[in-house]
Amino acid sequence: MGAARLSAGLAFAAIVALLGGTPSVFAEPQMQAPRFTTQPSSSGSMVNEGRTKILQCHALGYPQPMYRWLKNGVPVGDFDTSQYLKIQSTTREDAGSYQCLAKNDAGTIFSEKIDVVVAYMGIFEDLTEQVVSVQSGYPAILNLSRIESVPVPSVTWQTEDGPLNYDIKYATTASNQLIILSVDENDMKSYQARAINTQIGKEEISALIRVNVTEGSYGEVAPEIIVEPKSIKVVRGEQTVQLECIANARPLHELETIWLKDGIPVENAGISYAHTDPWNRTLALLYVNLTHTGQYTCQVQMRTGGHPTVHSVATVTVQEPPSFFTPFRTETLGEYGSKTVLPCDVIGEPVPYVTWFRNAEGLDLSTDRYQVQDDHSLVIKKLSMEDSAMFQCLASNEAGEKSSYTWLKVKTSVPILEMSPTNQTVLDGKDATMHCRAVGAPTPNITWVFNESQGIELSGRIQILDSGDLLISNVRESDTGLYTCIRANEAGVVTGEAHLGVMVRTQIVQPPADTTVLLGHTAALQCKVSSDPTVPFNIDWYREPQRQPIKNSQRIAVKADGTLEIIEVRPSDVGQYSCIVTSPGGNETRSARLSVVELPFAPTNAKAVRLNTATHRAINVSWTPGFDGNSPVLKFIIQRREVPELGPLPDPLLNWVTELSNVSAGSRWVLLTNLKAATAYQFRASAVNRVGEGSPSDPSNVIKLPQEGK
Repeated sequence: MGAARLSAGLAFAAIVALLGGTPSVFAEPQMQAPRFTTQPSSSGSMVNEGRTKILQCHALGYPQPMYRWLKNGVPVGDFDTSQYLKIQSTTREDAGSYQCLAKNDAGTIFSEKIDVVVAYMGIFEDLTEQVVSVQSGYPAILNLSRIESVPVPSVTWQTEDGPLNYDIKYATTASNQLIILSVDENDMKSYQARAINTQIGKEEISALIRVNVTEGSYGEVAPEIIVEPKSIKVVRGEQTVQLECIANARPLHELETIWLKDGIPVENAGISYAHTDPWNRTLALLYVNLTHTGQYTCQVQMRTGGHPTVHSVATVTVQEPPSFFTPFRTETLGEYGSKTVLPCDVIGEPVPYVTWFRNAEGLDLSTDRYQVQDDHSLVIKKLSMEDSAMFQCLASNEAGEKSSYTWLKVKTSVPILEMSPTNQTVLDGKDATMHCRAVGAPTPNITWVFNESQGIELSGRIQILDSGDLLISNVRESDTGLYTCIRANEAGVVTGEAHLGVMVRTQIVQPPADTTVLLGHTAALQCKVSSDPTVPFNIDWYREPQRQPIKNSQRIAVKADGTLEIIEVRPSDVGQYSCIVTSPGGNETRSARLSVVELPFAPTNAKAVRLNTATHRAINVSWTPGFDGNSPVLKFIIQRREVPELGPLPDPLLNWVTELSNVSAGSRWVLLTNLKAATAYQFRASAVNRVGEGSPSDPSNVIKLPQEGK
């Protein structure tokens, strides 16, 4: 019986009741995906060592989201209702990149990152006085001694006499070097740096650096660029970016520095800029945008001429952090089983690298389910209910990173039976599987009903598989009946039903048993069969090991009840017999051995020998056993007779007397000592098995005992 939908009169509430539930009167508030209203802010992300730092993120959604913090991608703790992360007594190890996760039943999203910087300051590593020697007219370069400080300290240089004058002779570089241009004997002093960490308010003074000026030519010194501008990559929107070009010459007041952009004087290049000193040593690019990208040339020459012009070139590349050209939808609906595309329209310079996440975990793109297109959109080839989640696109380049997210919701669909139960008949003791496989969104639940009224009790023998199929192991006659499966979800219900019949197994209930029969008697090997009355079966007998079929004859026949009967059994009937039952209800084979027994054969070679003993009345009687009749010999019987002087008389006239009646079965001779002197004897032996006593042997030779004393 195939699948059939419930009739129109079967209400969903009835199915709910059948499943043991009760429809709710009050509707639950609709689920809402998490969305951030407060992201971790980069402002105030610096904290002094030993102080407390509190990070915050906040998200809305229903149910109310829970939060978890990551440091450098590693969880700091478990999910919690608190939106705050409190770092007490911060140490330098607490510095790093922090991020917040927000999770509810709809899925999980991650926030933007915040870099926590822990401010501290050490001391100058080298406090020994240094000496810098330089030839008159050339520059003296004083390097700042190494000092650990976060943030980088603010540095001012001074002499041992006090602060330096604001003069053309002095230039301070971005790396806090002091350069004294065109030195002369007046510059022979000791200099030192004053470093201040403005975040923690700590100040350190460096060791003295003594400048020693050696004599040289007192003429002009040709222009030379001491600190060249460096190629840099900057982020669009930065307020100020500085290029340095520090040159030396003598006389200094004749030195002229000119800046060009892409070969055009900077003042004609159409960009926002400023000179931060009267000698044009620093070019400040203001409110940087894409127009600032280009080659910047620092050109140095003497106003009076006489020396070649020198120049240095640096490239400025303005980068743009990722941004989304098209905003993500808050929710994206997709049809169950259909193809869905999630766009990620991102721009930036350089071109951003895009990574997709599902519930804040990176997507496994090694499977065919997901595919990222050249335009960064995500293709989900076949939607399943498991795809209902938060999908997040993270775009990153050298200038920064940006993410956006959407809640992918898979629409529900009415269950459809892909494989419905079908009528079947199964042998008892075998396994039966009733199919009931359905698709739908969400995945339909499964309920099985027996004979339209009884819920099926699950046990080790009866199980519902993950597919919805019902597995009945080792079926019994009581399992016979009508089975109905119900597949239901939020969108609807579908049912299917089928009948299970249990066939009684054809089997041998009274098998043949090993049988021993006396030669010439009748042997009967039974083979009684139990089966379903509607199922035919065949009984065949075979003789092993050649498996020769046994055919009915005058002496051998298979009776109606399956018994094999052999009349007047012979020794050739000995062997293994198999009863083979074949039928649609099962096959079975049982075997038994037939043994034929008879009286043991007469012993042979009966012989008597008189022994030379003191009494001369000892006779040794020996024999050779004959065939045991297929039954082990239990004992031997020894008989004697007296022989007259005329010789042996016929048996009827001369009876045999039993001398020994219980000689061991393993014996082959006996010693007789209780015989009469001067008497002639003959002896014979017979064997006894469980059938009885066999024929005696032929009489032995005649032996005569002498007179007493002779």
